[in-house]
Amino acid sequence: MKHVFVSLALSTFFATSGAHAEIIGANAPRAVTEDEMKASLGEVDLVGANGAPLDLRALMANGRPTLVSLWAYWCPNCLAEMKGFKSIAAACPDRWNIVFVSARASDYPKDLAKFKTYGLPWKIFRVGDSTKTDVAKAKSARAFYGATADGGVVTPLHYLIGASGRVDAIVNGRMNFAEPQRLAAFCAD
Repeated sequence: MKHVFVSLALSTFFATSGAHAEIIGANAPRAVTEDEMKASLGEVDLVGANGAPLDLRALMANGRPTLVSLWAYWCPNCLAEMKGFKSIAAACPDRWNIVFVSARASDYPKDLAKFKTYGLPWKIFRVGDSTKTDVAKAKSARAFYGATADGGVVTPLHYLIGASGRVDAIVNGRMNFAEPQRLAAFCAD
């Protein structure tokens, strides 16, 4: 996968109008549609390190914008974003709901260990085990991961959800959150 640099400021993500989110970044042939990816946010089951579920639907409805970031310890672009996430954590950690999710549930222990080394105020989750026994949950998880035509995932993958709960952008690949305009977009009132 090429290193992808998304040159649009986050504020432009939220200027998107119409029924569809703007998919930005690496173009990967998908096995799922954009609508399936967006719908998966309301259907996927996420669990944390202690097995407690995260109610992503309620989080997205709490009136703050939400960033859901699929992340992996083995992903160079994910690791490169950590400097930017540290900047957000220092400047405005409570302005957004920020949720990290293992890009592959099987990698969760390694993702969790690596993620903890960054000392960020947010948690990392994984897709729940219901995907192993429930066909509908497995389909939702596949859409949530943005499954590619060859069965892979694009990392990082970001869902930017506005305060209204609407998906405003899906970003494939690395964003430099430390750039002043992106940090300002995350910290603006």
